Amino acid sequence: MNILIVEDDVFYLDILARHVRGWDHDVTRAETGRTALQKAAAMNFDLFLLDVFLPDMTAMDLIPRLRRHQPEARIVTLTGQNSRELELELRRLGIAYYMAKPVSASELHTVIEHMSRLPIATHPAVRASAAASV
Repeated sequence: MNILIVEDDVFYLDILARHVRGWDHDVTRAETGRTALQKAAAMNFDLFLLDVFLPDMTAMDLIPRLRRHQPEARIVTLTGQNSRELELELRRLGIAYYMAKPVSASELHTVIEHMSRLPIATHPAVRASAAASV
């Protein structure tokens, strides 16, 4: 899979990228939402691995904008500020999986491999986003 990892903590981003590459996936990195949007406009991704709270925007702002570029890409979110309300808000935006930091390498590997076997996203938020962009 071609995966865009969006994480503002460079140390954590390095760790995530190293693991994901080691599992034979292509990795592109972004440290801000703005950079993620630029990369999403220029390249196709199968999966976005997003930190929820970035320096320039939150995943709640970023996800609808990413969907305009790539409505069928799967989205997995990572957060150090775990709450049920946050998870529900992100799920309404059509994420495929919600993960609370710290995330173990084995858990992340399991989720990414599962995402690689799923059919194209069909969550209502994804379909609505795709219909609005036509």
